[in-house]
Amino acid sequence: MNKHLLAVYALVVVSIIGLVVFVRSYPTSDFDLFVTHVIQEQRAWDPTLLMRSISIFGDAVIAPFPVVIAALLFYLSYRRREARFTLAVVFPSLCNFAVKLMINRPRPSLSNVKVFSEFAATGFPSGHVVHYVVFFGFLLAVMIVDKSISLFWRIFVGILSTFLIITVSISRIYLGAHWATDVIGGYLFGFFYLGILLRYYLKEPQFKRPQDG
Repeated sequence: MNKHLLAVYALVVVSIIGLVVFVRSYPTSDFDLFVTHVIQEQRAWDPTLLMRSISIFGDAVIAPFPVVIAALLFYLSYRRREARFTLAVVFPSLCNFAVKLMINRPRPSLSNVKVFSEFAATGFPSGHVVHYVVFFGFLLAVMIVDKSISLFWRIFVGILSTFLIITVSISRIYLGAHWATDVIGGYLFGFFYLGILLRYYLKEPQFKRPQDG
């Protein structure tokens, strides 16, 4: 492994450890309260419907469908490797669930913020953010490296994926589903998982195109 890439992985791991220590020490921190209040108290317009729409792709009932559809589309267009790697995004979600159980951090409550969406599972790290980073991050990577896909779809899927990866953080905090540090943890875990996925995806022989079988 490239030493610079190894250094990045090490930095991410150290950051994750530091953040875990922080959230265990401060389940409800002043920083988290401040960020949530700033996001929830904007008065220009009511973004609740938009925030719910952004988060819908990570809901437990909905999340499997985009993954399966994307894998199926890759498979039908003879991109079998991409189909397999798309289905592999399920594994980080399972790992993330185990991390949630171990850390057992409470989610925001009505006693200190507005809560638009309630969940029984614990909060750290944000499962939505992990899923969006890994799934939509992988789709974005495919759109960047696979020049045989039509330019329209590469641009459309690339922009949509980038938009969702960025805005899911605001959505989860606005809806009162997560603290800001849950979201930060989601990005750290998500990019760590995505880095591993892409390392195996990109290191294989350059992609066979549909006409190659």
